[in-house]
Amino acid sequence: MEDTTFEVSYDESKQADQYEVNSYKRTEATFRSGTTAWIYAAAD
Repeated sequence: MEDTTFEVSYDESKQADQYEVNSYKRTEATFRSGTTAWIYAAAD
């Protein structure tokens, strides 16, 4: 899978948090490219 990152503001990230259901949580991840970014992953 290719990784694509987007730069978002603090306010945009908070809006995304409100949009996502409780089944997902925001967590920091490092991609194979070495880029570190916030992602939404299953909240298991």
